[in-house]
Amino acid sequence: MCIRDRSMTLSIIIPIYNVADSLCRCVDSVLAQRISDCELLLVDDGSTDESGRIADEYAAKHANIRSFHKPNGGLSDARNFGLQHAVGRYVTFVDSDDEVATDTYAPLLDALAKHAEYDIIEFTMLQKPGLPDETLFCPGEHVFDEALDWLAYKGTEHCWVCNKIFKRELFNNIRFPIGKKFEDMLTHIELIKQHPCIATVNHGRYIYHYNTEGIAAKDKANGLTSLLEAQLTLVKELGIDTRRRRWHRLYMDMLTAQLYTFRRTETILLKPQRIAIWGYATWKDSLKALLVDTIGLRMTCRLFKTLSR
Repeated sequence: MCIRDRSMTLSIIIPIYNVADSLCRCVDSVLAQRISDCELLLVDDGSTDESGRIADEYAAKHANIRSFHKPNGGLSDARNFGLQHAVGRYVTFVDSDDEVATDTYAPLLDALAKHAEYDIIEFTMLQKPGLPDETLFCPGEHVFDEALDWLAYKGTEHCWVCNKIFKRELFNNIRFPIGKKFEDMLTHIELIKQHPCIATVNHGRYIYHYNTEGIAAKDKANGLTSLLEAQLTLVKELGIDTRRRRWHRLYMDMLTAQLYTFRRTETILLKPQRIAIWGYATWKDSLKALLVDTIGLRMTCRLFKTLSR
């Protein structure tokens, strides 16, 4: 058990809203980590099921767990509430329907203890386990002194907060945007502006469970448009020139979102440009680049929609 004091190493913020079926899996996965100098902040965001009661029961049994209850304000508001009450030198976030693989945090905290210059450490993420499109994101073993180099390396694949541990001081003047979709990406814009030193590792694992009954699954058309809008905001706010070769990976992320957006709404938000044909993660991305370069963005969107029917 850890003691709540100002010398604590890690604060783990878990926003909660109507997740009685998955909350125990989530909290138990965090409690199973081989770390003692930590606190868990369970932030009940106005749940109408048994989630709040479950959170209180954990807090009653574990000295390092604090349970909070607040009116419903959404994921960003709950995370911000947790940040206001966190006391750890470092902070991380876990969504209450997800989990953290065994022995994830201890090696990461060891690395942070050895390298005081690291402001953020990023680790692997398993997305949609058990589903046909299950994927494992591995960020590689790198240290980026310049955050824009980190962003250019794997584009917006990086823009999750749950597979990272942050120095809490990074959030002194930053909060998650209220009422916005893709709040993780929008928050990364402000984090990158602080020029943090970012380390990436291929060990540990955050396990992201896709909720097929969630808002994102049921509102794909608006969700894809919001994703593209967030990507465009990132490019604008950070002054990124996607015509430069180093940013073609990022442009490909936006192109993919644009294709799916057009398929559902026939809206084009992305500015056409030429991009390299090779050097992407899959042959499908190279094919997209080839089509954009030969027949143009609008025709590529129309072709994608026709072939996707």
